[in-house]
Amino acid sequence: MSLPDRTRGTEMDWYAVKLKARQNGGRRETVLGVEFETYRARNGQMARRKVKGSGQRVFVPELVLQKAGFEVFLPIKKEWSRVNRYSSEQKLKCRPAMEGWLFVGWAAGQARFHELMALDVVSGVMGAGGQPVRISDAKVRFLMRKFGGGRLRRKASNVEAEPVRFSVGDLVRVDAGPLEGQTVSLLDVSGGSARAVMTLLGKDVEVDLEQEFLTAAQ
Repeated sequence: MSLPDRTRGTEMDWYAVKLKARQNGGRRETVLGVEFETYRARNGQMARRKVKGSGQRVFVPELVLQKAGFEVFLPIKKEWSRVNRYSSEQKLKCRPAMEGWLFVGWAAGQARFHELMALDVVSGVMGAGGQPVRISDAKVRFLMRKFGGGRLRRKASNVEAEPVRFSVGDLVRVDAGPLEGQTVSLLDVSGGSARAVMTLLGKDVEVDLEQEFLTAAQ
């Protein structure tokens, strides 16, 4: 199955997916794109070795889901850790921010749960009342901004949604972030940003927002 292209402005359905625990010590990570070079060993024989710094370490469940044609967002965190127990040298390593979970998406309206649950790496989907809980595109984009190191399939990550256009004085609803669910009035609009006013503790307070996380208030 070929990977679907995410076109400009395409609405996505996202879900928080729980991954199966590793079975029999199975690998969670692998390295793709490793480059090798030939060199002459001390015994005079030609040999091959990995080019230092080549290759990209990927999360195996993430790779399986991508190959099945799903969009995948894996929030990651960076931590310093020792190279080995014999050295005090440290290097920065990337680890999943939510152990055992990631976000999986596909074009809105498609019925793909049967495909998702058929994958050996998937244990379940976050839900309520026996139904999967859909996560909005805006919330996932907000998380992508929050986790600057988060990974999204390269082709999809290069495509940005068309920014929402608003005018001064419009009433809008905030769809993601600390002010999620609030309705505010716009004071200024510039590019992809907007300045709004809201009442907080009885006072009018100005806040800066990103237009992509706003929708027109009903």
